[in-house]
Amino acid sequence: MEDEHRGWTGPDGLHVVAVLLAGAHRVWADRAGVRGDTAFLVTRNGALVGYFPSVEDLAEVVDLSRLHMD
Repeated sequence: MEDEHRGWTGPDGLHVVAVLLAGAHRVWADRAGVRGDTAFLVTRNGALVGYFPSVEDLAEVVDLSRLHMD
């Protein structure tokens, strides 16, 4: 979770990165009801989709089989 620019890319501009919930990430994740020290940040074409605390939660929104590593 050290480099927020590395992660997974999917179709239609989808981007997933694992982030440390500190600073601005903490504020936005708290507003979304996501608690913990880390989360998956999902954006589409640069727009926030959401923060997801686990792979299970992420899989409810993102087709994980369509992701590939950056």
